[in-house]
Amino acid sequence: MSDDLAFAPAHELLAHLRSGEVSSRELVDLYLRRIEKHDRRLNSVITLDAERARAEAAKADQERVSGNESLGPLHGLPITAKDSYETAGMRSACGRRDLVNHVPTRDAEPIARLRQAGAIIMGKTNMPPGNQDVQADNPVFGPTNNPWDISRTSGGSAGGGAVATAAGLTAFDFGSEIGGSTRIPSHFVGLYGHKATWRSIPLVGHLPPGPGTGRWAEPDLACAGAQVRDARDLIPVLEATTGALARDGGFTYQLAAPRATTLSDFRVAVWFDDPDCPIDSEVNAAMINAIDVLEQAGAKVEIQPAALPVSIGESHRVFEPLVYGQLSGDRTGITPASGAAMAVRIAQNPRGAATRAFRGTFQSHYAWMQADAKRQEIREGWYQFFSEFDIVLMPVTPTAAPVHHNKLIDRFGRRFEVDGKARSYWDQVKWCAIANIAGAPATTIPTGLGSSGLPVGLQAMGPAGGDLTTIEFAALLGEQLGGYLRPDGYGA
Repeated sequence: MSDDLAFAPAHELLAHLRSGEVSSRELVDLYLRRIEKHDRRLNSVITLDAERARAEAAKADQERVSGNESLGPLHGLPITAKDSYETAGMRSACGRRDLVNHVPTRDAEPIARLRQAGAIIMGKTNMPPGNQDVQADNPVFGPTNNPWDISRTSGGSAGGGAVATAAGLTAFDFGSEIGGSTRIPSHFVGLYGHKATWRSIPLVGHLPPGPGTGRWAEPDLACAGAQVRDARDLIPVLEATTGALARDGGFTYQLAAPRATTLSDFRVAVWFDDPDCPIDSEVNAAMINAIDVLEQAGAKVEIQPAALPVSIGESHRVFEPLVYGQLSGDRTGITPASGAAMAVRIAQNPRGAATRAFRGTFQSHYAWMQADAKRQEIREGWYQFFSEFDIVLMPVTPTAAPVHHNKLIDRFGRRFEVDGKARSYWDQVKWCAIANIAGAPATTIPTGLGSSGLPVGLQAMGPAGGDLTTIEFAALLGEQLGGYLRPDGYGA
């Protein structure tokens, strides 16, 4: 079997499975062989259950041969999942030392739904401790390397899954995010990454706030998502996982049809010039090129429309207390060493990111409610905005993938450069956090390689519930811009 099949879009793999051109067992073996060969260099898949994957694949093949007519939309497809999801019988460590031997007895809700749809969970992918970083590195498994340049970060928090997908080690990876964790890695490695509408996919069994009684909580701001090689691969993933919990009774959630199916029919707001988070020349060039393509296709394009309900600065001032309030539920990363490093950064810059993180972690409930009220006002503003526009096209981060920072403890002592100017490492989440505050779906679109030779992506944000709108737009624009590219060196 050719290794080219490993890089095929998931929907093509599913078609091959349905036709009998390839078996599930053959696909599992292909991906397991490729993980064995290539992942020592990348460190993306940190837990495997090869025996169980092969057994489930054999069962899937038998069910297909027997003519079972109730097969799910992902039947027999081998995938991976971010290590922040509890997986029954498989280690789920979330990058944390205290969970290195944690083997759950039941699946997280999205994992259970993926299995019910027929997906085969081969293994778990790398991430930072507790999802709390912009790259996939932790003291348990170490860093995940970018397949385009191993000196570069994979992004985070779902960096392991993005790398595994880009390097052809899985059909796709199912992840989660709270401030760009699916979109940032997808941008850094050249994939389509999707953040689902807030609350559309239940996160029961996500780590954190689990394990234990915390598994039943629904973490604020956090959303499920996936990283794929073809935008339309996201559709069966969402069909398999969206919908209310059984305990929510009669409540239902249905994906709205895409607002347009040709680029010429989309109303596109373009936003990429904001003093609170300037982008570099490489990302700027990608934005300009995308605008040209959209205008040539006949789309209605408006740059920096006056109707934008917030600036990045306004949105981020609401995002920070909310995200730190949610992340404060996992305090396993608060150690004497990290506390000392934070104290130094607070002393150096009393108004800086470290101070805001400290205040957000230990804020009062009253302070959180004030931030939440402002969030709801912003969400209403976006609702009104999307009566005039279908899509907001934005950068994902200010640059292509930066080098590994190698500062697991001193999180607020990091910098990255934007056209030669040092910026706070956490500025990388500012463009993505807009969709988290809005509760809106957003899809990353690979635009090809920039002047650095690294992938550059953009993102399309749409109205809440408009997941299929952002996915269709990403698919159409991605086709014009080049879409997913296979990184060199990961063939047979």
